[in-house]
Amino acid sequence: MNPRSALRRRRAPPASAPVALACALACTLFLSACAPDYNWREIRPSGEGYAVMLPGKPASMSRPINLDGLAVTMAMSGARVDDQSFTVGMVVLPDAEPATREKARAAMRAAMVRNIAGHETQVAETAVPVHDLAGRATATQPAVRVEASGRIADRPAHLSALFVARGHRAWQAVVIGPAPDAEHASTFVDSFRLIE
Repeated sequence: MNPRSALRRRRAPPASAPVALACALACTLFLSACAPDYNWREIRPSGEGYAVMLPGKPASMSRPINLDGLAVTMAMSGARVDDQSFTVGMVVLPDAEPATREKARAAMRAAMVRNIAGHETQVAETAVPVHDLAGRATATQPAVRVEASGRIADRPAHLSALFVARGHRAWQAVVIGPAPDAEHASTFVDSFRLIE
């Protein structure tokens, strides 16, 4: 046996270790590129009276809408992870009457289900925590939690949403995606609270 070939044989296994490591790193990068990146952070848009956890850096916009005859401007903040969108919308109502709040809340709910050409599959009464500016819980506000199924552009769509109104404002916290994602929808919706 040639001593040089024995040396080569001894060096061969360590040379394959970097290859195995490179393959492992490549597989890890590939798998992490395929996995959605949920980077949860709390947002509290100034003057909008709420706090919520979003799974990514928020984008914001506002636009005029009509809520069953109520002309209002909806301020929206949200984030998208893959094909799931997480959005909070807030409107200032013309008055703080209970009938106006209920009308706005019902119109927001109907519009969101209509946006996915869908139907409600679950509806539950719930309560949203109300906190003061220091973060202390001071009250709760009745709300409605809705699950709905439908379609957007010939693709399946699922909606998980919360609708609440208090004082002269109404809010919707909505998750829309092609399939139910109960874990992330709950993280988002359950984190929603009013701030006053």
